[in-house]
Amino acid sequence: MKCLELHSKKKQNLAMRLPSYEPLSIFGRFAIISVIAVLILHFISYVTRIPEELQVKIPPIIYVVVILAFNVAAELQIILDNILERFLPVPKKIKLRLFLQISVGILFLYVAHRGIMYFVEPKLTLQDSRSGVIMGMVTGLVFVQMVANSLTIARFTQKWFDSQEQIAEMKREKLRMDYNSLQDQLNPHFLFNNLSVLKSLIIYDPDVAVEFTENFTDVYRYVLQSKDKRLVKLGEELDFMKAYCALHKERLGEGINVDSLVPIDVFDKEIAPLTGQLLIENAIKHNITSRETPLEIKLFVEDDCLVVSNNLNRRDASYSTKTGLRNLVKRYEILTEKEIVVQYDEKRFEVKVPLL
Repeated sequence: MKCLELHSKKKQNLAMRLPSYEPLSIFGRFAIISVIAVLILHFISYVTRIPEELQVKIPPIIYVVVILAFNVAAELQIILDNILERFLPVPKKIKLRLFLQISVGILFLYVAHRGIMYFVEPKLTLQDSRSGVIMGMVTGLVFVQMVANSLTIARFTQKWFDSQEQIAEMKREKLRMDYNSLQDQLNPHFLFNNLSVLKSLIIYDPDVAVEFTENFTDVYRYVLQSKDKRLVKLGEELDFMKAYCALHKERLGEGINVDSLVPIDVFDKEIAPLTGQLLIENAIKHNITSRETPLEIKLFVEDDCLVVSNNLNRRDASYSTKTGLRNLVKRYEILTEKEIVVQYDEKRFEVKVPLL
């Protein structure tokens, strides 16, 4: 299936990027940390008392040990950051994230420091300079950790600012949705069509007219109740979709069939209100609905997404600006980082909406 791209392109700034493991990135980090390690080693050698025979030249093994220890400590901190960002992304569970990041970082520092001192202490320290060497190495390792965590700190800050911006955007979107939900869902055409059907049923089939009226009131009650909500239970949305589809079924007869295969164990998941109505209305609007070529709509769950799929039998005069789908995509970009997927081929059109 082809994918229909409706998401706005997001240019990821430097602060939001996770450290890369491409060869060039690894080499760059290794070079920077190694230079810092050598500078710190020479600084310690300069400010502390070094045995006479070692003042001119520091043994090569010391360079190797310090450079490796500093780089291993930095890379372990970066790996930890990548893992935590995957399972505890900022700003979710921020207290646990900070606790793990700091405590494990301190453990890395301790292990790296003990490893360095095991090799350095016998060669570069006298009894009265030992404390200076220890403090110098600790300071150097802390500085390296700060360099390794610079993007993490920037990401924390950037996501905090982004979250504040999203809150403001959600308030603006809420005001627009309050208006648009009534404007779009209670549109005159839908109201007129259903009142016409109801009038005919009252005359020719009063019993069916009662059931039709119940579905009609359920639909509009749900629309009015959901306009103040950001999310609703999937079970509630499916009940609404059942009543909504019943209205179309009464009007279109055998021209439309809706088959719901959603398991009950996901009914407590959440979804943006009126999502199903928009997708079903979109399918009806752009496809022929007749007894000879009925519109077949299927609802099912796949990859933790509600999938609304329909066969393609486009109307000749159908024109689409994709405004409805674009608005739905924008709503979900505010609600979650998970993306709506729109895909199609010659036979079917389907939309995957993340369950929250």
